[in-house]
Amino acid sequence: MNKLIAILCFTGMCLFSVNAQKDIFPNLIGTHQFGVQFIYDGYGTAEITEKDGVLYIKGEQYSDDKEEYLLMEGTITIIDSRNFNFKGRLKLFTEGCCGLLDRQVSYTFRKTGNRKYWRLKERNDLCDQYTCAYYLDIFE
Repeated sequence: MNKLIAILCFTGMCLFSVNAQKDIFPNLIGTHQFGVQFIYDGYGTAEITEKDGVLYIKGEQYSDDKEEYLLMEGTITIIDSRNFNFKGRLKLFTEGCCGLLDRQVSYTFRKTGNRKYWRLKERNDLCDQYTCAYYLDIFE
């Protein structure tokens, strides 16, 4: 009986995962507005592509004078229909906030409510939350 329950649970999780990927996948592939709120000159773009079943992202946002920037490059793993994990390099420089951040990271992006963007969940990890709380967003 316990074996049957375990098999049913595993099967249910697999089906949920496949359905979640079908729900989020079409919304991820392509070019998106992308950026952090402390670069006031406008959003940049993030390109999400798929090759051999792996999702890749490369995003750039620059201030008009190119002194402040956000660069993001790595892979995406879909968690469920509203969340994905980014693993890769995040390089961010904002003069009025925490300066230069250049890291290899593994972060979660999530979409909540009726929002049309995925937001970095671990935003306080980028800088002291009392100095800056980065809202790093990838729009649909």
